[in-house]
Amino acid sequence: MDVPEGKWSDVKFVTDNIQELCDKVKLKVEEKTQKDFKEYKAVFYRVLDMLVLHYVIKVTIRGEYLHLWVIQSASTGELIIQLMGVQQHHKWDDPLKPFDENNKC
Repeated sequence: MDVPEGKWSDVKFVTDNIQELCDKVKLKVEEKTQKDFKEYKAVFYRVLDMLVLHYVIKVTIRGEYLHLWVIQSASTGELIIQLMGVQQHHKWDDPLKPFDENNKC
């Protein structure tokens, strides 16, 4: 990964690995939003490496966009992926910024 530890990356186009990460938290996203997503495709992301990888990911759902905060850790030797927060009602050109669960839309 080409991101200095402790610094958020620039916005990047999604890779297959990032889409897989989003797919793994899709059920949790549907639970938090109380919606069923037929279309669910990641488009952009940013990452922060602080021993645990933090991702902010923009996902399209029928012309609307979600911002997801997902963490990925392998510190115990086991890969752990966890959804930390969801922001709804974003637009295509809304900046992809880090957020916390207390600051969700």
